[in-house]
Amino acid sequence: MNILGLDLGTKIGYAYNIGGGFYCGTWALATPAEIRAAGKDRSNRRNDPRTRKLCELLSGLPEFDVVVFEDVQFASSTYQVQLWAGLRSAVNLCAHAKYFDCVPVQTLKKFAACGNATKTIMGDALKQKHPEIWDPNLGEDAIDAAWVWLWAKQNLSRMKL
Repeated sequence: MNILGLDLGTKIGYAYNIGGGFYCGTWALATPAEIRAAGKDRSNRRNDPRTRKLCELLSGLPEFDVVVFEDVQFASSTYQVQLWAGLRSAVNLCAHAKYFDCVPVQTLKKFAACGNATKTIMGDALKQKHPEIWDPNLGEDAIDAAWVWLWAKQNLSRMKL
């Protein structure tokens, strides 16, 4: 089963398997200067460049059996909620998959290590439990995406699509 795991944000963590290979890393959707410029001309309210960039990246990938993203269920601002909604919509509209799902943050933390796992604990757990996919150059977003991918592999791989 080919799975794409995503950690959504301005920096998107991704992890996927295709053709026997495993790929994990981070896509930067915008620089701080681009985000400021979008705020000044209000394009972040009309046509956020991060949403367009995510669509471009996802459209360039092959079809997956499953696409799963981390389901953030809290936010510190209305703007953050709207950005996540836009990114989630981009995933649903632009990724090629037979099935889409999400995994709550707390579920993912418990799956990786413990219910209150920090980013450091998540990284240490990946290194210890899955050295075959560990890379010291992985950032926090890529580590989260790797855990999303591992969760989906364990919990969704028996699905009949």
